Amino acid sequence: MAAASSSSSSGMGLRSIRPQVFINFRGEELRRGFIGFLEPALKNENINVFIDEQELRGRDLQNLFVRIEESKIALVIFSKDYTSSEWCLDELAKIKECADQGNLDVIPIFYKVEPSAVKHLQGYLGETFMNKKNRYKDQPERIRKWEEALASVPQKFGLSLSENSDRSENQFIRSIIEEVQRVLANIPIRGKENRQGVFIVPARKLDITHAENPVKWTWSSIYDSFTETNIEVATLIKVYWLQITGNFHTRNLTPGTKYEVVFLMNLEETAFGWEEPVTLKLKLTARDGTESLQERILRLDDYIGENWVDIQVGEFEVPPKNDAAKMFFSLHQYVTDDRKNGLIVKGAAIRPIDQVNT
Repeated sequence: MAAASSSSSSGMGLRSIRPQVFINFRGEELRRGFIGFLEPALKNENINVFIDEQELRGRDLQNLFVRIEESKIALVIFSKDYTSSEWCLDELAKIKECADQGNLDVIPIFYKVEPSAVKHLQGYLGETFMNKKNRYKDQPERIRKWEEALASVPQKFGLSLSENSDRSENQFIRSIIEEVQRVLANIPIRGKENRQGVFIVPARKLDITHAENPVKWTWSSIYDSFTETNIEVATLIKVYWLQITGNFHTRNLTPGTKYEVVFLMNLEETAFGWEEPVTLKLKLTARDGTESLQERILRLDDYIGENWVDIQVGEFEVPPKNDAAKMFFSLHQYVTDDRKNGLIVKGAAIRPIDQVNT
């Protein structure tokens, strides 16, 4: 048995919500125990989860592969019985394939098994895998994919809970949730199908002056329908001197296409101190050191109470791949006598001009 859907399992055909996390694991005992606590804990943090609850017989592996492709993160739960399941190994091979293509982040979880035993297929794990190879020796390509996945995935950064650990399972689950949230927050996320090519730079990836000072900024989590994930936003409590900067690289974009850079912001109804304009800058630095700079002035008080708005920084055309450029964008207001409040920062978006308002 491998992974069940937070929206319901019997429905392989249910596709209402794309999963953020696909959980790959082996064993009904693990499902009733550790996974039975991990799954609701993730869902309580508004993280969509997919786990296959169907029995081995009659399962549609291709539908599971689609779920893996739709996910943003795969949690691979290595346990002592992991290699006894060919279905787990098939899923693991698919997980490696998606990770190698850059479409999936993988977090290996070593549950009451030593990471070295998994990495080197030692002990019972190694014995059961050899038995599995002998059983399917007439399928060498399938075995090759299993071996490559077992050699690759356990090498990634993961979390482990040993048999004699001082940590409780609840503490371990909390550490898994925190790692999942960290990874989700740092994924440059492409948009939905009607907004292909849109990249989101989360607020946590921006450099916001004094953002870690709880007297001046607070951080909270909200559900974002565009990225279909929980994201952290920064809310301004009180500053005089404001600066927000970010960066991106054009190698991730389509050459010859025009893009715009926008900050994703919200000014609350009670926001104040925005009478003075802010300065927005967009700079591209090519490999040879040449720079292009755009600068504009904008009053943000016009946006108070309008919910989430796109504050355009500038537009640019993506250079050829062999002349890719580093991009720097910023918003600032350097005043010492104008206290500001009520700005919420979600992040920044880099998107093709022809995708705007579609």
